[in-house]
Amino acid sequence: MNSKECFTDTVIRKDLVSDEENSYSYELILREGTRTASWRIPLYSIKVSMTDSDGIFTSADVTDAFADASRAIRFYEKLVRNMATPIDLPYVVEDEMG
Repeated sequence: MNSKECFTDTVIRKDLVSDEENSYSYELILREGTRTASWRIPLYSIKVSMTDSDGIFTSADVTDAFADASRAIRFYEKLVRNMATPIDLPYVVEDEMG
């Protein structure tokens, strides 16, 4: 028996931001379970990607960080507004949840 959960991921917001040195991509992702135990429970994940001026790509994500849509959107908008980097993401999430 496979105990792995099945989810459908839908990108509900995506923003691209650049400064003189870097390009950033932000995604707010809605995840819903497709199995009975997690049927249609909405969870929100965030992914931050960065490409620097040398073409080096890095990314980070937090999976299922929020269950409340308005809180997830406010947090996501703060990340975009402040141009959070992939390295910043776990620290900012920790501060938000703490």
